[in-house]
This record gives sequence, C-alpha cells and structure tokens, in this order.
Amino acid sequence: MEMLLIFLLIGCVTGVLAGLLGIGGGTIIVPIIIYTVTQQGMPYELTMKIALATSFSVIIFSTASSAYSHSKHKAILWNEFPYLSVGTIIGVFLGSYFVHKTSDIILQVIFCLFMGYTIYTLLFSKKNEADRIENVDDPVITKPWLSGGGVFIGFISSFIGIAGGAITVPLLSTWGFNTRKCIATSSMLGVVLATIGAISGIIYGWNKTEITDYYLGFIYLPAFVGIGITSVLFAPLGVKFSYKLPVKVIRQIFAVFLILVVSKMIHLIISSGSI
Repeated sequence: MEMLLIFLLIGCVTGVLAGLLGIGGGTIIVPIIIYTVTQQGMPYELTMKIALATSFSVIIFSTASSAYSHSKHKAILWNEFPYLSVGTIIGVFLGSYFVHKTSDIILQVIFCLFMGYTIYTLLFSKKNEADRIENVDDPVITKPWLSGGGVFIGFISSFIGIAGGAITVPLLSTWGFNTRKCIATSSMLGVVLATIGAISGIIYGWNKTEITDYYLGFIYLPAFVGIGITSVLFAPLGVKFSYKLPVKVIRQIFAVFLILVVSKMIHLIISSGSI
C-alpha cells in the first residue's frame, strides 16, 4: 500500500512535467522503477528492461492527457504529425529489438549520455528565433526528413524509456518550429511511441516474469496503475503552466530536472557494482 501511494505521488509530478515540457516522465519513472524492482530481488539483467516497459505503459496516459489539453490551444503540428508518427513506429520496433539484445549496463550508460547531451542543448544552444515570435510561420520540412526524424526519435527513445520529448522538442526547434508547438506535438507523438514500446515490453517479457508477481510481461502493474491514474489528472495543470511561463524558463526547468535524474541514474549504476 505504501508503494502504491508513492507511485500516486510520482504520477502527480509526472503529469505536470508531461504537460509543461512535452515529455512523458520516463526520465523520472525509469530510475524509480529500477530501484523498486532491484529492492524486490529482481535479477539485475531484467531491471532496465522492466523499467523501460513500465515507463512506456505509464507514458501512454500522461502524454494522452497532455496532448488533449494542448490540442485545445491548436498547437499540435497536425500536417507534420503523420510523417513523424510513421517514422517513430518504425524506429520503436527497430529499437525494441536491439534493446532486448543489449545488456542493462549499456542501456543505462546510453540513458545517461543522452540526458547529458540534452542538458547541454537546453542550456547552451542558441535561442531559436521561433521562441521569440509566438505566431511565427511554420517552416516547410520535406516528408522524408520528417519520417527520418521520426525513426531517430523512436529508435533512441526505445533505449531510454521516454516519450521522446527530450529528442522531439530539440529536433523540431532546430528545424525552426515554435517551442510551444514542439512541446504539444511531442506529447501527441509520445502517445504513439509509448503504445508501441509498451506492447513490445509485454511481448518480449511474456515468459520472463509472472503475473502473480504483479507483472504483465515486463510491465510492473502497481507502477502502471498508480502513476497512470494521477499523471492523467495532473497533466492539464502542466499544460496551463506551459502557456504562462516564458520559453527560457521552461528550458531551464527542463535542464535542472534532467540534471537531477542523471545524477540519480549514475548513482544507481555505481552502487550496482557494474562499473
């Protein structure tokens, strides 16, 4: 019961971040699930895979709630979304295959390296002109580039258990889209990405965990239920914040949040004795 309450609280934080930053909260969920299942004696070689699958299952709820709220502001890039989503689906399937062939320590190191790169781009990249002009015209990006970008988003996200916001937002911003539109579109894309990732986690983990131990494949059900419920309720609050705060502040909040997550992840890797 105590663990379920903790998951409900985590869901509140995850929901706000989903709406505010266009992420599903995987960068919070992954380290927490790793710690939880490790304490339960789950074999180390399965912990990261469980964390990734569980993260994706929860992200379906947080990103769907966030995307619905963003759609009311007409901020989702619907013309570009179909091509991004097709590419993302391909990327997730490819990435999921390699994830389940890769050791946990490598997956965790990849997670930390990517988060470090994202922090750098948020804090030190030049401010995009689209951030300063709320109604700037959307740039024209060719269909192959959009689909290729989707493949990249899906492939990388499958290795680190996130909804792709940490990749989608910087990528679309680099192409010249307004940051708030990037966040909104990232939320919608996260629904697609997380659904495929969760299904893959069930399939690949079907014979490796037991439903009697509260697992559905690699999905840890108490976290799925607890975090999922409150993340849906709190995502609209994060969306409201995203339209009130300056873009610069949103970027800084995102960067600080990732620094805390990476620090915790590095601690988990070191304490595991794997390096």
